[in-house]
Amino acid sequence: MGAWGTSLYANDCASDIRGDYLDMLRRGKNNEEATRELISNNHGIMGDTEEEPLFWFALADTQWNYGRLLPEVKERALFFLSQNDEFERWEDSGEKLLNEWKNTLAKLREKLLSPLPPEKKVSVYRLYKCKWQLGDVFAYKFSGEYSQEKGVFGQYIIFRKITENVWWPGHIVPTVHIYQWIGSNIPSLDKIKSMNLLPQKYWPIAFTNYPNLEKEYLFDLLVSREKSIPKENLAFLGNVWGNDLFSYLGFNIPGYYNGYAGTEWKNFEKTILEQYYAWNPEN
Repeated sequence: MGAWGTSLYANDCASDIRGDYLDMLRRGKNNEEATRELISNNHGIMGDTEEEPLFWFALADTQWNYGRLLPEVKERALFFLSQNDEFERWEDSGEKLLNEWKNTLAKLREKLLSPLPPEKKVSVYRLYKCKWQLGDVFAYKFSGEYSQEKGVFGQYIIFRKITENVWWPGHIVPTVHIYQWIGSNIPSLDKIKSMNLLPQKYWPIAFTNYPNLEKEYLFDLLVSREKSIPKENLAFLGNVWGNDLFSYLGFNIPGYYNGYAGTEWKNFEKTILEQYYAWNPEN
């Protein structure tokens, strides 16, 4: 367990428990469901003399703050607050830090024994889900300052949806292949099929240093809401089916993200143009 201070959440365990609990509420779970799932997900630390107390302290404190403290959670937290063992890990850090930690726990105990505040509302995530079909092909028209600097303002780049991915906390975003082409006149679908793909994730120097490295072409268009898509820059060209299309790769875990190259739309032009010119230095 990493700790960087003597406040309740100045350690990895308590900070993670607070975040995970609130995340579950924001995914629509009720208080009891979130609590049961959190306990189940952390069964491995139960019995650990350092981490189990922090689990109950963080859960009890967070539930109290949101007016949702369950009796069994309160009971477990108060049990560990009554144990002197909780002070042992701070004894080697000096009297000052030990006293600060004792003060933190005394304040927590006082809070948990005080009247519970009214329940606070926790807003549920509003998650985006891509509406494009596998194989949909789009032309994107450059319109930003960086494209002006590069002399391609008003020109196009082409991409095609290959699959989908999950972007935290659960947005379903399109994963695309971007073609290694920039031009003023949008080509036909037949011509697009024969174009090379623009490598992603790695710069050319990576393959000089690691000759056996495989090129990757998948790129995530990170979207959290429909209105963030620059529809005025996009032209739908049609759908091209093929064996390169595949279903969503994630593990059906909300928030799972497998690390493809990607960017939000506000950074799309600069990200893609930097990658394009890295692979096409003569342009």
